[in-house]
Amino acid sequence: MQSLPRTLSTVLGLLVVLLVCAPAAAGERHRSPAEAHYSQGMKQYTLGHFPEAIEEFEKAYDLKPEPIFLFNIAQSHRNNKNAERAMFFYRRYLEAEPRAKNRAEVEKRIKEMEKSLAEERERLAPPPVQPVPVAPRPPPPPPVVAPLPLPPEPPPPVAPPTTSAANPGHGLRIAGIVVGSVGLAGIGAGIAFGVYQANLHDQAFRGTFDQTKLNSSNTFETIEFISFGVGGAALATGIVLYIVGASSSGHDQTVSFVPLLAPGMGGIALSGRL
Repeated sequence: MQSLPRTLSTVLGLLVVLLVCAPAAAGERHRSPAEAHYSQGMKQYTLGHFPEAIEEFEKAYDLKPEPIFLFNIAQSHRNNKNAERAMFFYRRYLEAEPRAKNRAEVEKRIKEMEKSLAEERERLAPPPVQPVPVAPRPPPPPPVVAPLPLPPEPPPPVAPPTTSAANPGHGLRIAGIVVGSVGLAGIGAGIAFGVYQANLHDQAFRGTFDQTKLNSSNTFETIEFISFGVGGAALATGIVLYIVGASSSGHDQTVSFVPLLAPGMGGIALSGRL
């Protein structure tokens, strides 16, 4: 008879254990893989196993990209003394959750880690290399220069014979030839412009009337007259200068003018004995 109560007590104890454990087992069955990794990550974080917590939170985020997982990853990196990775995940968290309630706290932590990293880099930076002072070299001694011998006395200057006294009127004759040549060039240019103007005039009335070529023909006709005028004046001036120079030289000089005529052109040729 005593074994019956003991058996009943055992059965009741098993029922209590089953009733207590059944909800927990049911909860474990209904938990998603992301929640399971999150729960495991929180467990590792609480134990101070931050690398393992990071791994679990990353797996949870891979299955379910919730911003809270990014925050937990950042917290784990910060506690694992990895400020750069923590700052990275804090910023990703704020980007994914712009209206986060803890935004001010996260931004404050980012600034603190930025300052800490800057101080760490400054501390680990190698000291600047100071240049080794170089003693200045003494200046070289001045070179010994022997005095140069004095040059011989130059001969007394001899005045060159004046060209005007040896050959009076020579300068005027040269000027006359130059000015006359310029005049002949001007007359030649006028002849060339006249030929071109005549061709343009013929082309303007050949076939269909071309007003543009007629206007160009009139322009070149004006240039032709100017060239003849300037060239004729220069030629006349050169002739006068040459005659005056020839007269002052006292030599027998012969100058003649030969007109040149050709179809569509005309001119004057200067000939003589210089």
